[in-house]
Amino acid sequence: MKFYPIPDPRSGAVTPQMLADLQQIGILPRNIGAFANAFHWQSVSPVLPPLEGSGPKFWRDNATLWDQRSTYDYLMLARNADGSYASHPVDSVPNGDIYSLQTVNFYREYGSHFSRIPSFVVKTLAREDAGRLNFSAGQTVDYPIGIYLDNDPTAANGRRATFPPNMAMRFNPQTGQAEAFFVEEYVKAHPLDYTPRDPNAGRRLSDGELVSAVGLVLGTTMEVAKKAAAIRQLAA
Repeated sequence: MKFYPIPDPRSGAVTPQMLADLQQIGILPRNIGAFANAFHWQSVSPVLPPLEGSGPKFWRDNATLWDQRSTYDYLMLARNADGSYASHPVDSVPNGDIYSLQTVNFYREYGSHFSRIPSFVVKTLAREDAGRLNFSAGQTVDYPIGIYLDNDPTAANGRRATFPPNMAMRFNPQTGQAEAFFVEEYVKAHPLDYTPRDPNAGRRLSDGELVSAVGLVLGTTMEVAKKAAAIRQLAA
């Protein structure tokens, strides 16, 4: 399976292919024009790299050309005070305004595979800042990995980020880099063993334990027949 690294402009290890991959899978919104560096800009544009506004920013929101809002909200990876990416335990997954129910259930089912996962933050930029590009030296603004859409009837508060519903996030266990991946691909590459086993181990489950165990079985991705077999084993 493939993992898609989230480019960190502070590290300098950003390539045009990284950005192209994120746009292809829907992590980087299509209205965002993103560049790895000034050389990337010059490879696609005949003019010198712009130095608009104050401070480096290697992406711009092209929606500012037709959308007259005064501010724009972007989903980004949160950072700690030292600049490292922030994280939280996998059992405190954000609510449905970012991750889909499919991804939330995936984290519940595969929680033991991830000690901590990347945290998100919503950054609000003024119209002028959202629409500018600046290739000067220094600490550049992070790339967005989603924008917020208003009036979404499926979201609890009417707003939902454009993060793809079939994707999740992790930290690479070797490099620590934040990565995105398709949930279905991960499940296929790392199938869980749901073979029914005797859960009683010499004792009967309490009512609360039985209800909790059945709830966990119902939340898994296994087939209905296997769920039924597991529930029968639990109730035996």
